[in-house]
Amino acid sequence: MTTKVLGEASLRASLPNNADVLEGLGTTNEILGHWDEARVLLDQAIKLNPRDRRLRLRAAWIREVSRDFQGAQQCLDEGLKIWPDSQNFVEGKAWVYQALGKLDEADALLKNVHPTKENPADTICRQAVLRGQPASAIPFWQNWLNQSEESSPTIRSAHLELLGDLQRLSGNVAAATTTYSQARDTLERALKDEPANADWIYGRLALAYAGLGDGQRAMTFIDKAITATKIPVDRFHHEERRARIAARFGQAEVAIPILERLLHTAYFDPITPALLRLDPDFDLLRGDPRFEKLAHSDDK
Repeated sequence: MTTKVLGEASLRASLPNNADVLEGLGTTNEILGHWDEARVLLDQAIKLNPRDRRLRLRAAWIREVSRDFQGAQQCLDEGLKIWPDSQNFVEGKAWVYQALGKLDEADALLKNVHPTKENPADTICRQAVLRGQPASAIPFWQNWLNQSEESSPTIRSAHLELLGDLQRLSGNVAAATTTYSQARDTLERALKDEPANADWIYGRLALAYAGLGDGQRAMTFIDKAITATKIPVDRFHHEERRARIAARFGQAEVAIPILERLLHTAYFDPITPALLRLDPDFDLLRGDPRFEKLAHSDDK
């Protein structure tokens, strides 16, 4: 039985036509992993404030989390009718197509996406990786990094790790090592300065060490991230990272059971069978009958 958010009924009764209250309750339900309740609340908030683009993006995101990709596309299409040139909505649609393995459709959308200082358009990099063409995105991503004014060490390190991934997958191990090392050093400093964000810093350190080829340290840090996380829904994101790291080092016995469970779990940016087929993180698992069953579990 789903636990109700404390005070939800009284808040809604006292302010029944307040979109901000509905959004706040929706956020609380998201944190608790009550996705159906969050979706209903956000949809009600949109009816009260239909031209709030942030609400519409979040409504699409909620549906992506729960794997209602058709519903997510519908939300994004409704947003594009109001804001036809919004890159956030275009990228959102491209992301859904990527999750479904529809890369041609994603390509068509991403032709109209251009990075800004505020929006890096990293969906373009993800497309290049899924296409097996990581080198094509390196100049684009390096240029954006050079212009970025991002001050948060955690976010900066994530951007560096993406560059490291593109370099590694392109075969430039020396450049990747330098980039991952920069990310690692940034994160180790952040761990001292931002103890409240320890779980996310541990998670990113795990990815940096994986990039550096240190699988043992990578697994140690991702386990720390899972232990340190205080928000239940964040745990699934860390668990996917654990599966990815294990897969990259050929640890099928660790990775496959996690992936099997996560394919039936609602969480941010969820893994899908199409992503299992396309993402190079899982290359060492290919040919394993258990993995292939998961990767083709959406076959009709």
